[in-house]
Order: sequence, then C-alpha cells, then structure tokens
Amino acid sequence: MEIKDKPFHHPPAGGGVDGEKDKPFRFSPTDGEAAGGTEKTAQSLLKQRINNFLIIYFNYLTLALALAILAAGLFLFIYPQYQEIAKGNETAEKNLQAEHEIKRIYLNGIRDLKNLYQLISAADREKIAKMVPAGNQAVSLIPEIESIVLKNGAVLNSIKIAEDPKSQSKTKSKIALGEKLEMPAGIFEQLPEGVGLTKIEINLSSVNYPVLKNLLKNFENNLWLLDIAQVDYDAKENKVILIIYSYYLLR
Repeated sequence: MEIKDKPFHHPPAGGGVDGEKDKPFRFSPTDGEAAGGTEKTAQSLLKQRINNFLIIYFNYLTLALALAILAAGLFLFIYPQYQEIAKGNETAEKNLQAEHEIKRIYLNGIRDLKNLYQLISAADREKIAKMVPAGNQAVSLIPEIESIVLKNGAVLNSIKIAEDPKSQSKTKSKIALGEKLEMPAGIFEQLPEGVGLTKIEINLSSVNYPVLKNLLKNFENNLWLLDIAQVDYDAKENKVILIIYSYYLLR
C-alpha cells in the first residue's frame, strides 16, 4: 500500500476560521455602564448595612457614649475631689489616733494614780484630806491660827474670812455692781478645775522681826495647804497684816 505525503494545511488568509477575516476589538459603552451600576449598587448596599447597624444598635451606642462621658466626668471632676477627701480622711484619722493615744496615756496615768493612792495608809490619807479638805472649811482654821499666834507670843487682833472670790454667784454679783475683783495670788495663777479658794486676813500686833519669821514658818509648815499671798509689816508699831489663801475641793 502506497502512502503519499499530504501537503501541510495552511489556514486561510486573514487569520480567521473558515476564511473569516480578523475583526478589531472594540470597548462597548454598555460594558462601562454595567460596571458603574455594579459599583453604585455596592455603595448603596454598604450604606444600607451601615444604616441598619445604626438603627439596630442605636440604643447600645447611645449607652456606650453616655458611659464614656460619665467616665470622663468622673475622672476629671469626681476623682480629684475623691483624692482630696481621701487625704482629709487620712489626716483626720491620724488626728484621732493621736488624740486616742493622749487619752490612753491620761487614762493609764489615772489608773496608776489610783493604784498609788490605794497603797497609802489610812492615816496618810487623812493627812492628805486635811491638806485640801472637801468643801470650804476655812472656819475650822481659826482655832489653829489662834494656836500658832499664841505659840509665838503675838497678839491676835482680828481674823477676816472672805467669801470665795471664785464662786460663780459672787462673781456675777460683783460684775453686775461694777466692783473690781481682786485676783488671787500665790501658787496658782489660775485655779485648777474642781478647786476652790478662800481668802483669810489676819491682823496681829506685838510682832517683832523674829516673831514674824517664826509665824511665817509655822504657817508654811502647817499641814493645811496655806498660801501666804501678802505680808504688810509695820516695824515701828510691831504690827502685821497677813493675807492667806486656803484651798479646798469643790463638791
């Protein structure tokens, strides 16, 4: 069997199939309009989704914004005031602790004093009670003053016991009458709370200088707490006026 070579088939001129000529590529305006419409549709869809999101979550967004504003207000206004109040509370707490410590020390002192007082014998307690008696008992001093004067060879001319110048009713009446009060002299510039004072004026004669020294010494060494505030001595007449204050516990 004889096989003959077939000639190679060339495509028709013009490059087309079946003799069709090649056509140039052209962009159709309708294709651009279609693309633009698709882009506008996407934008509209995005806007619609955003609107739907805002509509659905509007309350939550409003709440979140309100919380953010509230937090900012707390931080800017409330927090500084809170810090100031906290510092004030800290200072007040320190002051209270210091005051508590002072009162604790004072209470411990009272307890220690009470324990010491319980260690004192009954006889010594009686002496202490006589030094500063409870209530105004200045009249009880008159016999003791007479004994001291006679013991030293002097003559007792008079004894005057003035009312307590610190008593409230007396002070009010003197202020109402415009009378000038005599300030008490002696060991207390201001009487302690709960302590009263009585002024005693003693007029003596036949008192020379040695007798005067002995009299003052006897008064100072007396068990009763006496404060010699003034000594008006007349050496020519051998006379002396003593101003003495006695103290007592107010009831």
